[in-house]
Amino acid sequence: MAARHARGITNAHIGTTLTDPDIDFAAVARGFGVHAEGPITDPNELGAALARAVAIVERGEPALVDVITDPR
Repeated sequence: MAARHARGITNAHIGTTLTDPDIDFAAVARGFGVHAEGPITDPNELGAALARAVAIVERGEPALVDVITDPR
């Protein structure tokens, strides 16, 4: 859109990206009393975190798994 409106693309990320600092969604969820894991950066930790979250959800409670991924 920035290029389309001849505004240049160097500042197109302003107001559209959520970084510096990254949002800790797990901390936000915990603040609401939700079981939360993360932020997870190691892929080897993901399976166990998902298993724990599924067990919580199967009890009828909410759970969140915050995973840091590489942007595309």
